[in-house]
Amino acid sequence: METMNGWDVAVLAIAGYVAVVSLARLMLRRRDELVVEFRALFQQEKRKKAELERKKAEQERHRPAA
Repeated sequence: METMNGWDVAVLAIAGYVAVVSLARLMLRRRDELVVEFRALFQQEKRKKAELERKKAEQERHRPAA
C-alpha cells in the first residue's frame, strides 16, 4: 500500500483551500442578495403602512363630528 507523498498533500491542501474559498464567496454573495431583498421588502411594507395611515387620517378629517 502506497502512502501519500508531498505532492499529494500539496494538491489536497490546494483543493481544500479552493473549496473553502469558493464556498465562502458563494455564501457571501447569497447573504448580500438576501439583504437587498429584505431591504426592498422592508421599504415596501413601510410605504404600505404610511399609505394606510395617510388614508386613515384623511377619512377621519372627512368624518362628520358627532
